[in-house]
Amino acid sequence: MTAALSGLGSLRGPCHCHHFHRWSSSATLSSVMGLLRGPGRRRLHARRRCPPREPRLRSAYPFVLAPPVPAPPPLVVMPPPPVMVNAQQSQIRLNYHPDCEISVNNLINLELYASYMCLSISFYFDREEMALRHFAEYFQVLSEKENDNAEKLMEFQILRGGRLRLRDIKKPDRDNWQSGLKALKCALYLKKTINQNLIDLYNLATSKSDPHLCDFLETYHLDQQVRAMKELGEHLTNLLDLEDAMLADFCFDKLTLGENNMD
Repeated sequence: MTAALSGLGSLRGPCHCHHFHRWSSSATLSSVMGLLRGPGRRRLHARRRCPPREPRLRSAYPFVLAPPVPAPPPLVVMPPPPVMVNAQQSQIRLNYHPDCEISVNNLINLELYASYMCLSISFYFDREEMALRHFAEYFQVLSEKENDNAEKLMEFQILRGGRLRLRDIKKPDRDNWQSGLKALKCALYLKKTINQNLIDLYNLATSKSDPHLCDFLETYHLDQQVRAMKELGEHLTNLLDLEDAMLADFCFDKLTLGENNMD
């Protein structure tokens, strides 16, 4: 360090100015200290600059606004299905046994099935290849009567404070009824089935001490079913007397059923 100072002094030459000596000594010290500290020290004090900004994209027509970006559609959340709550017992229910209520619902379904089957028979005989108009009308009336019986049972169920439990109505086991004789046999068998269910329900109501249900069955159902069975049996007897099935259907349709419609 002394040698460096002496070397600088020899280069400067003889000078007796006081200010020059101060400047030279301070400059020499700073240069010497820089050599001792190294170049890395000065880099810490280097001025930092921010990276250059990207140029903004400006529209050629500043007064024209860009179309707004549509917002995404909101998510549609489906509401949860309602919770099925058991039907509350009616306040007017009195002396109506649950077994009677179940039997009435079963009988309603059977009556609706009978109406469905008679309706199928009616439209079968109304086809152009059958052309038995009175047969069609007869079974149409039977279908309406069975449907009325089902509605009466529904009204009774509500009147007693019961609850309807309707089920799917089974389709008839056939669509081709072939002849009037076979159709009448099926109708008579169904009438006997309904009548047996009515008798079973009547016995159940008797065992449960339900006089109202017994009176209802006697007034609106039991007598009517017995009379309908007798009428179907008479029609079957008239058809069985004739050997030719097609001729029997024609004569029965024109004579027996036709006369009944005229009356």
